[in-house]
Amino acid sequence: MTNFMLTCLVGVAATSLMTFTLYFFHWQGFANGDMVRALGSLITKKYENSVGPGLIIHFLGGIFFALLYVSVWKMFPELADGGVARYIQLGAFCGFAQGLITSMSLVVFVAEYHPLQQFRVAGVKVALVHLLGHVVFGGAVGALTGVLRLAA
Repeated sequence: MTNFMLTCLVGVAATSLMTFTLYFFHWQGFANGDMVRALGSLITKKYENSVGPGLIIHFLGGIFFALLYVSVWKMFPELADGGVARYIQLGAFCGFAQGLITSMSLVVFVAEYHPLQQFRVAGVKVALVHLLGHVVFGGAVGALTGVLRLAA
């Protein structure tokens, strides 16, 4: 299997873990972490039929960012010297940076203009949950990249 395909699978796995993290906090009542329906309903304008488009958008985004992370890391082969632990750190850092941008955008722009009322309320808790989800995503991409030696 090529590195491209493996990296796509890494993106799917990391996005799955991120999605579980978001839903964990959602199900606990801490914050609205229903990112799949939030994304899907941006397209469908309805809650009822938003899961399919939301899953497609969410997982394609995860694959794209996994490919981006690994492509950037490949430009710095000395990073492989730190082994799996180094890639986990890099991934978590990249996820944190991506999560900051995403969380701020979510709170400031998306929530204000979302077509559904339940996704228009995005405060600090929602931003923190999404930030954590992105750190989990990045850490997972890093761990799998290190184990599979995708960037070496």
